Amino acid sequence: MAVFEDRKVRATRGRQEDERPDRKVFWLVGLVVAGLLILWVVFAPGRGYYHFRKMQREIDMLAAENSRLEARNLELSEDIRRLKSDEAYIEEIARQKHGLLKKNETVYEFTPRAKKH
Repeated sequence: MAVFEDRKVRATRGRQEDERPDRKVFWLVGLVVAGLLILWVVFAPGRGYYHFRKMQREIDMLAAENSRLEARNLELSEDIRRLKSDEAYIEEIARQKHGLLKKNETVYEFTPRAKKH
């Protein structure tokens, strides 16, 4: 009986030793495939993680620009409303931006004197 068990143990060890190189190759191939898959996910042209981050930054930039333009739009809408209804505002704009004067109005401009040392 002992001889039979000894042969059985040797046969089992032989199978395990035979399977080990296959397992190593299997794990090596699996790691290479997993590595390539990770590289593809990170660097895939047009759909990888880096492309995603670039597009996310562009979305953030455009959202900030959109907010700025919305604020400017509100300012311009207020200017339009005041130009349509506020005579004093129209006069103020005409004087400031266009240098217009009322009839019989004279503008005096004084230049500061140069300091004497």
